[in-house]
Amino acid sequence: MPKNMQEAIKLLQETAVVMSGIQARRAEPVKEHSQQWHQEHDQAIISHDREIAERQAYGRELDARIDKLVSEIREYLRRNGSGERGK
Repeated sequence: MPKNMQEAIKLLQETAVVMSGIQARRAEPVKEHSQQWHQEHDQAIISHDREIAERQAYGRELDARIDKLVSEIREYLRRNGSGERGK
């Protein structure tokens, strides 16, 4: 127990220094984990965006193939008399 005010102040200052050191040591692993998590998150977003872009490109390719197929069917029906059923 401090005997006077100056001892109490000195004890508080030393305690503040020790607490600051403890907080700094505890904060470093949290900071490292946070940085790692952010890097992994960024990589996941990049991968996700790439996958979406690939799927959209594939969808556009399928749409073009379907449009071409429909056009060819229409042309076939036009040339072969689509209205002549039952022959």
